Amino acid sequence: MDFDEGALRRIIREETRHALKDLGLADEDAGSDVRDLRDLISSWRDIRRTAVKTISTWITLAVLGVLTLGMYSRFGSSGE
Repeated sequence: MDFDEGALRRIIREETRHALKDLGLADEDAGSDVRDLRDLISSWRDIRRTAVKTISTWITLAVLGVLTLGMYSRFGSSGE
């Protein structure tokens, strides 16, 4: 089965348009929508990274606080 190269290109072009239309990216705002989506994904990654750092900091501070209270109760009250 031989395909004309021009016919094959037209089929691919039409299928690409159809796929973009199904995704809602066939209008003149598509480029802006894709940029906004990339910004949203980037922001989500930043939020996740910040949340992990914050939670790690809280856990570290809680452990240090418990250790400090333990040391104070053991050594701090002996000055009476």
